[in-house]
Amino acid sequence: MARVLKYHPHGSVLFCTFGIEEGLLLLSNPLCIAIIQSCLARAQVLYPVKVCHVLTEATHVHMVLVVDDPDHVPGFIRSFKVETAHMLNRILGRDKRTVWCEGYDSPIVLTPARALAAIAYLYANPAKDNLEVSIDNYPGFSSWQMFQEVNLVHRWKRLRRSQFRRLKARDHSLRGYADEALRIIEESTEYQSFTLEPNAWMEAFGITKPEDQKKTNERLVERVRTIEQRAQLRRKKEGKAVLGRVRMLNEKLDTMHRSRRSGRKSWCLSERRSVRIRFIKFFRELMRKARAVSQRWLMGEFSERYPPGLYPPNMPKLANVLGW
Repeated sequence: MARVLKYHPHGSVLFCTFGIEEGLLLLSNPLCIAIIQSCLARAQVLYPVKVCHVLTEATHVHMVLVVDDPDHVPGFIRSFKVETAHMLNRILGRDKRTVWCEGYDSPIVLTPARALAAIAYLYANPAKDNLEVSIDNYPGFSSWQMFQEVNLVHRWKRLRRSQFRRLKARDHSLRGYADEALRIIEESTEYQSFTLEPNAWMEAFGITKPEDQKKTNERLVERVRTIEQRAQLRRKKEGKAVLGRVRMLNEKLDTMHRSRRSGRKSWCLSERRSVRIRFIKFFRELMRKARAVSQRWLMGEFSERYPPGLYPPNMPKLANVLGW
């Protein structure tokens, strides 16, 4: 399969999504929340990206990031996926099982209006997916409360893989997960800081005045409420109800669920067709140049640099070391 090129230039805003291969594993119980917090903080310590907003559901994660060092983006997501996979597999008693789907979707957001829409979509996802009426009641992990309370720096315990053990069937309950989370957290002595930067995406688009940022965040909250209200009206019309906070907290880790989510990956997001077309033309030309450079490298010609903002392939191995 051909490698999908990603374009993450410095200062760009990304809407990142990656999902669980099978099962319902990123649940709302205290043990899963502790895992998410620890792995998110650890990933940011190792690969300091600017996280603006984040929300997890049982099968997937949404994040809005601002790129500082492009090399940190794949490292950040890889670190989060690897650590959560090891911890969840230990709880389930599984050895070397794949947890996450390969890769991640990370279209570059081209306009502030589309960034606002993407963030509103992120926070309204629980209402759209019939999990809860409002993000305010959602028990899963999200940055909503941090954003609302302007509480942007958190110190969470660093959890290690070796602390986790297989849980017996009787311990797969809210109480069992809570007791296990308490045990692991009390054993841990090391803290890690996680920083949320909810206004970084605005600064990337040149919105730097505090009063303008305040108004933009107010519009964001209004948009989330509007989407939630529409979801409520749709459920009423269809005679449906939300899963609800209590049922979500009492869910057990499930390895049998098969996600029905599907969708075409995008290179960019914009509400303006002309902006999308212009970017796609630019990106296709950039990919053409990148592939030409890759072919030169395969032939041993390394004088030409790979286009900035793209992730170059590994240098080809031109010879083996012979023993004497």
